[in-house]
Amino acid sequence: MDKSSLDDLRAELARLETAETKISAERRFLHNQIDYGFASDATRAREREVSDERRQLHRRIDALRELLADSPGEPATPDAPLSPLSQWSGISPEVAAGADASADEPDG
Repeated sequence: MDKSSLDDLRAELARLETAETKISAERRFLHNQIDYGFASDATRAREREVSDERRQLHRRIDALRELLADSPGEPATPDAPLSPLSQWSGISPEVAAGADASADEPDG
């Protein structure tokens, strides 16, 4: 692939990641409404729509990442494995980072 194609793919990936961040925030909001008993049938239907859209975005993001990783000259960027706590979307990155760090420390 030429450099302009790779740049286009990177730009598309950035756009999709931004969209995923926004839709994940909406999904968290809807889940909170459902979890705390403020849900209606419309809320549940919207949550299903948002979840479906989020899954589609993840598939597209994963496909682009794979395509970029397979491109010659692209640096390999392996993702560090996430702890179960940091994988849960309800945990802030700061809290998850602290929990991940403490998981690496030997027991006392």
